[in-house]
Amino acid sequence: MSEKIAPFHLAILIYMIQSGVTLYKLPRMLAVNFGTNGWLMIVIVSFIVLVNLLLISFVIRFRIGENVFEIMEGLIPAKVMAPFYLLLAITWSLLAVLVSKDFISINQVLSLQNTNSSMLIVILMILTFYLGVKDIYTISKATNIFFLLTIWMSLLMIYHVPYTSFLRLTPFIFKEGKNAAEGIIQVYTAFLGFELVLFLFPYIDQSKPKWFRSVYFGHMITTAVYTLTCFVSYLYFSLDQLKITSYPVLNLIAYVEIELIERIESFVFTLFLMKILVTVVLYIWASCLLLERVIPKLSRKQSVAFLIISGLLLSLKINVMADVENWLLILGFVAVGFAVGLPIILLIVIGIRTYRGDHRA
Repeated sequence: MSEKIAPFHLAILIYMIQSGVTLYKLPRMLAVNFGTNGWLMIVIVSFIVLVNLLLISFVIRFRIGENVFEIMEGLIPAKVMAPFYLLLAITWSLLAVLVSKDFISINQVLSLQNTNSSMLIVILMILTFYLGVKDIYTISKATNIFFLLTIWMSLLMIYHVPYTSFLRLTPFIFKEGKNAAEGIIQVYTAFLGFELVLFLFPYIDQSKPKWFRSVYFGHMITTAVYTLTCFVSYLYFSLDQLKITSYPVLNLIAYVEIELIERIESFVFTLFLMKILVTVVLYIWASCLLLERVIPKLSRKQSVAFLIISGLLLSLKINVMADVENWLLILGFVAVGFAVGLPIILLIVIGIRTYRGDHRA
């Protein structure tokens, strides 16, 4: 019997998947799209994500004992579902590669200007391959270690408290914003990763009936980190400064003074690689499940290699930082559609199967 993921470790896993490189540009996104006191949108969008998680919890509650594939194929033949599985697998693998390229692009600006970006992406993909071929329990254990090595970075925001001013918040809410509707979707993409729990629940220790609470807990950790970071950013910078600063959080960290480290922002961002690796590996892992459902004969190594190579080939001409961000935004919107739509579709399938007399529902 294979080992299962404990609920506490699941909470850490959800937080590590959700929290990505978007954190460093999130205050600018809020300032541009929502204007004054835009940090409040973190709380609002977080609540919307909680509703999305509630739908996922209904899927798990009403279809105990079946995984996502068995739910869908109980109504729709596997051959009909194959193109959808393949499309979702390719989309997530491309998203994973673009997240990696986004991280590397920023890292090059900070400290690796003379290093070839292609070499860096290959190194990151090799790390992804070696962790991605492991079982999910091993990936979860590695994630716990990465969590302990990176969670302290959120506490760096406390350093700026003496230099902040509440006057910068102003009494106005969401004034001077540009595009609130698009901004909500952009902020929603910062929380993506929670949808992978749909593929995780067969591997979770379900001896505790309320284990899904750990998913909510992991999401709330992400919300707390995002809210603290963006709130401090609004207190530290003016609204106009936030709008023109590409990566406000990196600027915040750059002001932290530690005697042993000359450029702490480079050190912190390089260490952030661990969180990026978790996000990339989990999206590749979920993509492997989808691909192996279409082609059962594939081994895990073959699946991971195929998806990584496919993602690299599809993003071959997407290397400029602006292009990477634009494509990430497009794929982020698509991923939001999957995150919202997939649990709704599964609930509809469950309802139809129940109506037809499928007593397993």
